Amino acid sequence: MTHLSTIPPPPSSRLELVVNTGRKSEVFPVDGITVVGVGRDAENTIRVDDASVSRQHLKLHPAGNMVEVEDLGSANGTLLVRGAVDMDEEETGPGTAHRLPPHQRLPMRVGDMLRVGPAVISLQSRRRSSQSQLRAKGISNRSRVLVDPEMKNAYELVTRAASSDVNVLILGETGVGKELMAEIVHQSSRRAERPFLLLNCAALPESLLESELFGHEKGSFTGAHQSKVGLLESTDGGTVFLDEIGELGMGTQAKLLRVLEERTLLRVGGVKARRIDVRFVTATNRDLAREARAGRFRSDLYYRISGLVVRIPPLRKRPTEIEPFARHFLREFARHLGQPEPFLSPGALAALTSYSWPGNVRELKNVIERAVLIATDGVIARDHVMLDPDDLLGDDDLAEPDDPTQVLERPKEEPAASGSLAGDSPDERQRLISALEECGGNQTRAAKLLGISRRTLINRIEQWQLPRPKKR
Repeated sequence: MTHLSTIPPPPSSRLELVVNTGRKSEVFPVDGITVVGVGRDAENTIRVDDASVSRQHLKLHPAGNMVEVEDLGSANGTLLVRGAVDMDEEETGPGTAHRLPPHQRLPMRVGDMLRVGPAVISLQSRRRSSQSQLRAKGISNRSRVLVDPEMKNAYELVTRAASSDVNVLILGETGVGKELMAEIVHQSSRRAERPFLLLNCAALPESLLESELFGHEKGSFTGAHQSKVGLLESTDGGTVFLDEIGELGMGTQAKLLRVLEERTLLRVGGVKARRIDVRFVTATNRDLAREARAGRFRSDLYYRISGLVVRIPPLRKRPTEIEPFARHFLREFARHLGQPEPFLSPGALAALTSYSWPGNVRELKNVIERAVLIATDGVIARDHVMLDPDDLLGDDDLAEPDDPTQVLERPKEEPAASGSLAGDSPDERQRLISALEECGGNQTRAAKLLGISRRTLINRIEQWQLPRPKKR
């Protein structure tokens, strides 16, 4: 998710780069930019955070209706593909794929692709229905699929609540569509023509977050050479969406509470309160009620932001939506690339529906986009659907109760066996790590070792915010 984004969007461009890493997809307009840097360092326009990518891997130089690409002597090289061919085949024949010589500019035209480590970068013409335009405008129906009854009820609830200024708290796992639901609240409200601010509270350190939210006065800290209007002030009259609000520090929580209670804010280093009028929508994958009882989140802030609580069930709990979402993403991404919609084979569909989708709708979107990029004959086969084998649904997953709130609460365990998890025990995190290491990252075997179901293990991994392990 973009750390900070606002609506309306910047002016549109004629060319754009579609970047797919297998975990996420992003779109970067290139017109009007002199140089686009690609690499592992944070200052690159396109950052690919992978050990196989050099810190300064390559540069892209926009030139009219094409881009000149220059490998900067990267350690593992850059693969240039002319037209739509299979990115996993490193052939060197003319018209297919070849490695770029270092420090030489070669033309990259619309339809060409680059392989940079795990990333696939394609150059496309901006189209009327392009992905970047949809994202920038925040169009609420960009990926809305309503088949599951619980999801229909949730959208109906937030649409009704949008007519008031009640604060909305959206609960759900990462990738279930909390941002999309927040946009529904904004666009269904009287504030629809005013600004919409999206802020990921987990993406910025607290010192920077406070200055960004509330603004600061000149001289309030080193580097504050002039006063700055904060994001809350700049969104006056609109809607503020605070994603991952459970990650806010206690100091920022106290200041946010004042805004909610008094509708005023104080800039960093300021002495004069400023009145604002904003509507707050917040989201988290944590159980904030439990966090408040444990003293890790202010209870008074929790009661302020939870005027209406909406829970979004994970995708694995609404399997009837997997195929509609897959076909929607397939159609939209093919249209964005300017190519016919590929055929989704029965084998590919079976793979999609037998997967547990720990990354939810966001992961499904990325899997489909990657499949479109690597399919070469207009058919998405089973081999084009790249999934983590550890997350294929098993009997334990199918036997679990259909409880969409389970991830937001500590699961009720089976009776603890030797070496098993003990609920709230202080060494639970280390037991998880030890079991996963002993089983070489295999989640199924680690769950059996701990005496719990595999889905419970995954929930615990998410609760402790451990990285998803890969089998060795």
